[in-house]
Formats: sequence, C-alpha cells, structure tokens
Amino acid sequence: MAKPVFRFIIAGMFFVMLFSGCSSPKYKVEKIYHPPPDKACVDRCQKEFQKCQDTCQRNYNECLLKAPERAQKIYDQLEKEYTQRLEEYYKQYRIYQAKLKERKRDIERLKKDLKFYERLCAQYKDKEACHRKKKIKKILEKLKYNSPVAPQKPAEISFKDILDKERALCKCDCGCKDIFDICYQTCGGKIEVKKICIEDCDKS
Repeated sequence: MAKPVFRFIIAGMFFVMLFSGCSSPKYKVEKIYHPPPDKACVDRCQKEFQKCQDTCQRNYNECLLKAPERAQKIYDQLEKEYTQRLEEYYKQYRIYQAKLKERKRDIERLKKDLKFYERLCAQYKDKEACHRKKKIKKILEKLKYNSPVAPQKPAEISFKDILDKERALCKCDCGCKDIFDICYQTCGGKIEVKKICIEDCDKS
C-alpha cells in the first residue's frame, strides 16, 4: 500500500514565518512534506529550526535598533566632507563669477572696438581697419561659445537616506528553512516542490 501524503500544518507555518515581512515573489514555492517514520528526528529538526529563527529574529531586531546609531556616525563623517566640498564650491563659484564679469567687460570693449573699425573700413577702406574688424569678429565668436563653466554644487546629505540604507542591510532571512529541509530529508523524509505563478504569468 502506498504511503499517505501529508501536508504538514507546521511546515506551512514555517513557510509563512520565513516569508513574512519580505517582498512577494512572482512565483510561490509550495512544498509538500512526505513524513519519515522517525517522528522524533523531525521534532529535533523543528527545534533546530525554531532556534535558528529565534536567533535570526533577535539579530534582525538588534540590527534595526542600532541602525540609527550607525547612520548617525556615517552622517557625521559625510557632513564634514560635505562642508569641505561646499567651501570649495563657494570658492570656485566666486572665481566663476569673476570670470563672467571679466568676459562681459571684454565683450563690451570688443564690440565698441568693432564698431570703430567697421566705420573706418566702410568709410576709408583702410586695410588695417578692415583686418582688425575681421580679427575682432573672430574673437567675439569664440567668446560666444567659450563661456566659463559653473561649478556643481555638492548634494546635501540626507540622514533619512543613510538610515534607510542601514536598515536595508539588516537581514530577515537566515536560511533557517533550508537548514530544516536538509535535516528533514536526512531523517528520511521527502519534499515535493511545486512552483506556482502568482504574478505576471505567461498567459500564452
């Protein structure tokens, strides 16, 4: 007679515990546990699983609890670096503004000179004046496309972003379910795995 197939309620609880708090996958894995004759062995696997889960949850909670402290240390260091970069930015910005003013003065002066030599070239056909007129036009054309580049202001430091990254480093999955499955199969049990699509399934 074929052995009956049992869907352990406790196994379903393990699955819920493992994936609670984690993002939903596009495929759900359903496991059907075929129990071994040695129930005491499975009980030991269950105890080891629970111990693993308790330790994992404790470490996860502790990691979240200390996240603000870690984030503050990182923020303080980045804030110092940001202050230095900001000072350098303002220095470079003052230089940039000075170059803009100098460029504006040069353009205004050259435009006046251009009008002067254009008039001489047109009225008297003076070769030197016509030559200077062409030369000034070229210089003005270059100045038109060679404007000083403004320095980039450094981005402000966000404590929230740093805290979110530190919290994201805390892991809620320690592989306890995999450890249980290995132990379960070592006891002589068999695990049947079914993959069920729950999101963005191929309808073709």
